[in-house]
Amino acid sequence: MRDAHRLTLEEKIGQLFFLGFSGPEPDSEARALLDRLRPGGFLLLQRNVEGFDQIYDLTTQLRESSAIPPFIAIDHEGGRVDRLKQIFAPIPSMPELAAAGMAQLRMGARIIAAELEAAGFNVDFAPVLDLGLPGTIVAERCLASSPGEVARLGRAFVEELSKRGIIACAKHFPGLGGAVVDPHFSLPRVDRNKRLLQQEDAAPFASLFDDAGMIMVSNAHYPALGDEKPVPASLSTRVVDGFLRGKLGYTGLAITDDLTMGAVTTIGLTPELFLRAFEAGNDLLLFSQATPLVEQAFKTILSAVRGSAVLRGRADESVERIVALKGRLNFVPLRYRTHLKPRITR
Repeated sequence: MRDAHRLTLEEKIGQLFFLGFSGPEPDSEARALLDRLRPGGFLLLQRNVEGFDQIYDLTTQLRESSAIPPFIAIDHEGGRVDRLKQIFAPIPSMPELAAAGMAQLRMGARIIAAELEAAGFNVDFAPVLDLGLPGTIVAERCLASSPGEVARLGRAFVEELSKRGIIACAKHFPGLGGAVVDPHFSLPRVDRNKRLLQQEDAAPFASLFDDAGMIMVSNAHYPALGDEKPVPASLSTRVVDGFLRGKLGYTGLAITDDLTMGAVTTIGLTPELFLRAFEAGNDLLLFSQATPLVEQAFKTILSAVRGSAVLRGRADESVERIVALKGRLNFVPLRYRTHLKPRITR
């Protein structure tokens, strides 16, 4: 295993990819693709879970087969978004935990963290920091409807995960509180003005920049942030580089929501489209299914980075952030982190 300074360009580009696959273990085709790309992270879903021993063996296999220890993530919010309910007792939903009070919320988060640690995960794609506005697509998954309360409860959830060494990934920036269409199937349009997006929707995320290890960028369209033509935030330079990093000053890891969702695929399905997600300012590109198209995206990004000093610098910054976070949480032994630039602290 080598540090970020010594990785080949191919290895660096691999670190930008966060991949999933079908079944209790990768089939031969998926395994070959994963071996070629050497991704920085893996996403497991309910389709990957058959039993406790099986999932523990799988996460161990994924960890041991990677030169740089990978992020291994799952969605464990409680309620209907609980991918481990086959092997652990059900956890109440975020709104139910919040309604029961802070002590119960923290207890629920502690249980989630303990389950993730026991099964070999190190990242939870939670908490949901969207505002729970009535009639919206994520209302039943939200902690509260007011920005201050979402931030307060979200911080408690993140703190309990952190005590077990679990990285929290806050989602779905800049907020799905105004979305009434499910991005799994088509592109939602969030018609909130820029003031509301900054002062309300994005406020819980901004308050947790120093607590959550990652911020997940949504697959919704936000016209008020400058994109007149329909485009998911995950592909938008105006949203990621301009709003998240520029306006709000975020310097941590940004990951796309799943780039195989209908919100993305309905506007096109090409390797160049996925290059846009990297160019927009995301550090990690999430694909719930490793396919030949993902490998084409890898090659397209690799070629673009080779041909551009600007993109090469951006790739270096992303890999430094990735390895720094893994190192901070003891995924990467100290001896492999000596060449990381001092300015990367997250």
